[in-house]
Amino acid sequence: MTLGPIPAAAAPCRACGAPAGDEVVQVRELMFGTRESFDYRRCASCHSLTLVDIPAGLGRYYPLAYYSNETRQAVQQDTTWRRMAIRSLIGPKLFHKGGRLRPLARRLATIPPELREVRELVGDAGLTSFDDGILDVGCGPKPVRLAILRKVGFKHLMGVEPFMADDTRYQGVPVRKGYLADIAGTYRLIMFNHSLEHVIDPLETLVQARQRLSSNGAILVRTPIADGYLWREYGTNWVELDAPRHTVVFSLPGLDRLAARAGLEIWRTSWESGHWEFIASEQYRRDVAMYEPTSWFEDEAGGGFDEADLARFRALARQLNETGDAGRAAVWLRRTGASPGA
Repeated sequence: MTLGPIPAAAAPCRACGAPAGDEVVQVRELMFGTRESFDYRRCASCHSLTLVDIPAGLGRYYPLAYYSNETRQAVQQDTTWRRMAIRSLIGPKLFHKGGRLRPLARRLATIPPELREVRELVGDAGLTSFDDGILDVGCGPKPVRLAILRKVGFKHLMGVEPFMADDTRYQGVPVRKGYLADIAGTYRLIMFNHSLEHVIDPLETLVQARQRLSSNGAILVRTPIADGYLWREYGTNWVELDAPRHTVVFSLPGLDRLAARAGLEIWRTSWESGHWEFIASEQYRRDVAMYEPTSWFEDEAGGGFDEADLARFRALARQLNETGDAGRAAVWLRRTGASPGA
């Protein structure tokens, strides 16, 4: 995969800031199947991969068919009175606070099943109240997680997304067209749900996130992680490279150093690979794009994978998640005493 030396004046690694080294790999666009080729530089120090040249008009690689523009889960919102009743029902248990359940709340509402999807998030982030502010950066125009958080009772929610037509609201949640720099205020939780790898300057983005983080707040970065099993097995056919949308694919050491440069530290990591990553990467190896007619993602029956394949991929994903060698992770960051750049 090495294509030869690159000029000494090449830009440093956008993850760790070290000289990037001389290894360049070529990655094709295989989500939509344009098969354009893009150069990525693999850092000699932290092994993160960074896109060498950012294409002009990057927004054209986020068409309406891009997955974050689609409704991935229906979340039925409730009336104001019912949301108040839900808060009264689940607040004491969610935030580990005492208090009696009000009979009226029991009559007006039941605990929504979506609570299961956010209970762990609330605990990991250390949220203590439905008044805690939550910001989702690069959430797309239909931020399902924020809609679920609103349904279970959170009041101060905001999404921001650069690649959409205009400001919008999704099931009561405001979504601003723009970048993190366009958002004011402070938040107890700032989320990058597979968005930090898309930004051109991840260091400046994390510095801006730190500036908007309350003193006891947390940042969640869910992102692909380079240098694990999937990279070693599939190389440039690894689906998570996603050229050219992923401008940086971090290794865990690279993300750790990036966080330190921004005045943050990693305090928890959990692994999140799924069987679909193996399916897509196997297809890319066969020169089958994700959204082509012969793809498993378009036609499971005709995709060329049987139940034994799927079972094997699921088992392997579980194993890699348990051993910390998977292809994507949820990484929690918090402030350090050091200022950015110190």
